[in-house]
Amino acid sequence: MKKFSILTTFVTFLALILGNLVVATNSGDACGTSWPFCNGSVIPDFTDYHVLIEYSHRLMVPLLAMLTFINAIGALYKHRKRKSVLILAILSLGLLVFQSLVGGFNVLLGTPPGFTTLDVTFSQILLIVLVLLSYSLHEEKIELGRTSWSTISMSYKTFLIGFSIYVMQVILGAFFKHSRASNVMLDIPAVEYLIKSESIANMVYSLHWVATIVILVAAVWFVIYASKFKYHVTLSWLYLFSLLLNAVVGFVIVVTGNVVVASSIHMILSTVTMVIGASILGGYWFKLQKKPV
Repeated sequence: MKKFSILTTFVTFLALILGNLVVATNSGDACGTSWPFCNGSVIPDFTDYHVLIEYSHRLMVPLLAMLTFINAIGALYKHRKRKSVLILAILSLGLLVFQSLVGGFNVLLGTPPGFTTLDVTFSQILLIVLVLLSYSLHEEKIELGRTSWSTISMSYKTFLIGFSIYVMQVILGAFFKHSRASNVMLDIPAVEYLIKSESIANMVYSLHWVATIVILVAAVWFVIYASKFKYHVTLSWLYLFSLLLNAVVGFVIVVTGNVVVASSIHMILSTVTMVIGASILGGYWFKLQKKPV
C-alpha cells in the first residue's frame, strides 16, 4: 500500500507541474470551456503548445482522481485502526473533491482573475496530505533518547512554523499573480484585473518578501540542528537550497519582467519545495518517536 501511495503522490506532483505550466504560460483558456475535452475535440490541434499543455493537464486530472480515490480507500481498508491514516485518507478524498470542483468552475467560468488562487491552494494542500499519508503508512520507528528527542522536537517545531508560513506564502504568491497584482506592479497589460491599485500590489509583494526572510531564517535554523543530530540532513539542505532558488527566481521575475519562463520555473520550484517540506514533517511525525522510559 505504501508503494501505491508513493505512486499517487508522484502523479499528483506531475499534475501540479502541468497545472503550474498551464498558469505560467497562460494556457488556461486554450481548450475553451468544453471540459473535459479540448475545443470540442478528443484530439485537438497539438501544433499550438498552449493546447498541448492545457489538454495534457486535463487528461492527467482523471488519472489523478482515480489513483487518489483508490489510495484513500486502500489505506482505509488496510490501516483503518490507525487514526493518522484515517484522518489523512478522508482528508485527501475531501480535498480531491474540492480541488476538482474549483478546477472545473475555473474552466467553465473562463478563468476569472483571482479564482485560480483557490485551485492552487487546494492542489498544494492535497499534495502535502498525500505525502503525509505515504509516511503515515510507514511501519518501522526510530527511537530517540529523552535528551535527543527534546532538542530535535524543538528544531522540528521551528521548522513547522517556517513551513506553515511558506505554504501561506505560496498561496499569497498565487493571489499576487492571479489577481493581476503582478501585472499592475510590473506594468504589464492584462485583459481583466482583480487588483488595480499599485499600492495594494506593492503591499502584497512586500508581505511576500518579509515572509521569505522569516522562512529562510527558520530553514537555516533547522539545517543547523539537523546536521548536528544527523536527522533529515539531506532533506534539510535540499529544502534550504530550493527556498534560495525560489527567492532568486522571484527576484529575476521582478527585475527582468520575464513572467512566462521565470514564472514557470518559480512555480515548479515551489511545488518541489512543498514536497520536500512535507517529507520532513512526515518523517518527524511518523518515523521518529521518543524511547519509552
